[in-house]
Amino acid sequence: MFDFIGSCKAKKTVAAALALGLMMGIAGCGKNEQPQAAAVAVKSMQVIKRDTPLVYDYTGFVEAQQEMNLVSQVSGQITGKYFNGGETVQAGQVLYSIDPRTYQANMLNAQANLANAKATLANAAMDAERYTRLYEQSAVSKQTMDNAIMQRDQAQASVNAMEALLRNAEIDMQETSVVAPFTGRIDTTALEVGNYATAGQTVLATISNTDPVFVKFSVAEPEYLKLSSAHDNNGQASLENLSIVLSDGSTYELKGKVAEVNRGISDNTGTLTIRALFDNPQRKLLPGMFAHVQAIGGVRENALLIPQRAVVELMYKKFVYVIGDDNKVNMKEITVGPIVGRMYMVESGLDGSENIVVEGTGKLRQGSQVTAEPMTEAELNTAEDQNKQ
Repeated sequence: MFDFIGSCKAKKTVAAALALGLMMGIAGCGKNEQPQAAAVAVKSMQVIKRDTPLVYDYTGFVEAQQEMNLVSQVSGQITGKYFNGGETVQAGQVLYSIDPRTYQANMLNAQANLANAKATLANAAMDAERYTRLYEQSAVSKQTMDNAIMQRDQAQASVNAMEALLRNAEIDMQETSVVAPFTGRIDTTALEVGNYATAGQTVLATISNTDPVFVKFSVAEPEYLKLSSAHDNNGQASLENLSIVLSDGSTYELKGKVAEVNRGISDNTGTLTIRALFDNPQRKLLPGMFAHVQAIGGVRENALLIPQRAVVELMYKKFVYVIGDDNKVNMKEITVGPIVGRMYMVESGLDGSENIVVEGTGKLRQGSQVTAEPMTEAELNTAEDQNKQ
């Protein structure tokens, strides 16, 4: 029986040894036969090389060429309102009426006072003339003549004062009819008929002249110096042929030019503040709108262009994935310059012969194997337009 037990133990030992050897063999085979990662499907594009206008882009906002708060010059109840907010009003157009009755009474009273003062002056003038003749005949004393002349002068001063009061009363009367000081767009207001206006305090409306308009933006000193001497493709001075792109991506149809340049550079930002003038006959540009001001500063020959979406940013640096002949990608650091539409202009890092990954960069790392589908510039634009919809 003991022989039988020993025999069983021996068989188990042999079986365990065989199983361990088999497992080690399998493990050894696994180390030598790791499966390769599948190639990543991407879209690629050849780096574009062509003569390209240098477009400088600045964020600005629209300002009215002329803007004024219409403040009530007289106090009283509003009896008429003759416009709707947002309308274009003409110079001299009546906008509000303010109750004129008090000012009519003041004007009539001033007219009466002036008439009395003129009558007093006429009598005093005759007395002064008469006493002067009598003094010359030694019929009255010099003091009597002087008193008559003094009374005439006082009467003249009274007439002058009454005339001034009448002019003020007439002005107040005119101010009860509030008119547009110039042609422009008038803003909405909460004031309505029946509201009370206080002289010097109540803002009745804001009117702005929006044809033409200013677009205000800031430019760094080095770029301003470049643009000051640069010309576009047609030979026009860059600062005399500006374009603006509106918030919906459309380009405004009329060109503008620099009208004002701040007299100094900002200490905080190192930039110059510029105001460009744009005609606005259709009143499409409204004060407060944001706009991208674009200036063409010459042409870069054989510029290298790559899609913005091809650029990967890591640790404040920019890279692209370049596809090699073995279909493996290599990350290359680049320096980019101005934005040209949907492209970056490359300043350094590429020579123009590269094929780079445009779509699928998020799935890649250094050395990844790829299957690249070529993409044209037209296809890129179409794809981006579809993504915006």
